[in-house]
Amino acid sequence: MRELIYSLMTDKRNGPVFAPVKFLLYLVSLGYGAGLFVRHIFYKTGIFRSEKVPLKIISVGNLTLGGTGKTPFVMRLVKMLDEECGKRASVLIRGYGWDEQTMLKRKLADTPILVGEDRARSAHKAIKLYGSDTAVLDDGFQHWELERNLDIVLIDSRNPLGNGCLFPRGILREPKEAVKRASVIVFTKVDKAGSGSDNIRNELKMINGRLVFIEAVHKPVCVYDLKARKARALDFLKGKRVVLLSSIGDPDYFAESVRRLGADIAEHVVFADHHNYDQADAVRITKRCDERKFDFILTTEKDEVKLRRMSLSFGDYPVMTLNIEMDIISGKDELVDRLRSLYSRKGA
Repeated sequence: MRELIYSLMTDKRNGPVFAPVKFLLYLVSLGYGAGLFVRHIFYKTGIFRSEKVPLKIISVGNLTLGGTGKTPFVMRLVKMLDEECGKRASVLIRGYGWDEQTMLKRKLADTPILVGEDRARSAHKAIKLYGSDTAVLDDGFQHWELERNLDIVLIDSRNPLGNGCLFPRGILREPKEAVKRASVIVFTKVDKAGSGSDNIRNELKMINGRLVFIEAVHKPVCVYDLKARKARALDFLKGKRVVLLSSIGDPDYFAESVRRLGADIAEHVVFADHHNYDQADAVRITKRCDERKFDFILTTEKDEVKLRRMSLSFGDYPVMTLNIEMDIISGKDELVDRLRSLYSRKGA
């Protein structure tokens, strides 16, 4: 059911059969939009208040549902704060996605990761327990309960606003006018086939003329062999025939990345984003692998975390992961300037 609804939200299924369901989703989206409007009014008039904590809060979020790359960007941002500003930031996450939490702790071993629905409380813990003066708020653009110093919004360059409709008729979490609150827009996956940000950039600039625009890509760094516990160079994929396994927001981008590295994809087993694998899935995947000739199963880091958590395996079929990091290819200096300004006398 979840996959069906998402296919309707993204207009991957059309025709008279689905028209009544889409209309129903549209009606629900009107109610959702009304709720957003009322919430905005309550905060604007002071009925609800955003809590201000004595440290710099940098939010990383998005306007849409799905995979824009928030977790890899949070990792990159934490490293930039350290390298460019000399700041050891804490990361505040809700903790809904156990896989994202594990990835952050694995990749940012020396960074305090505070998990909790109440991010203001987590911010106070960051100060008390770690002496933090900076915190990165993961998935925080819609989190109004905590006052921020900088809002960074990630947008998929090939599918920036979906069909332009609010959830659940579309993938927008807020209307595009919400970028009035943002300071930095990061267009991700600009290397993706069919990507282009010029039109949407001009559109957003009309809404908020103060925006800084950044371009970024998901950069593969190595292939990790889970059985051998060894990282292999990317050219290891050249000429290999692989079965892809993913449950991420943008499986097509994962497949494109693998093809660019020279691998041949025998099959791509796709599950919905944030899917929790179980033993039945493992059996199903193994059966599909039995029907193919290939060298190994290749999955994402996020999926590998979930497979490991459930202690799932696929018989004698080896499993490897494609490890990636976010690479800023345009606008890095502008982003660094915005970050440094937070700690200048003017930005303090």
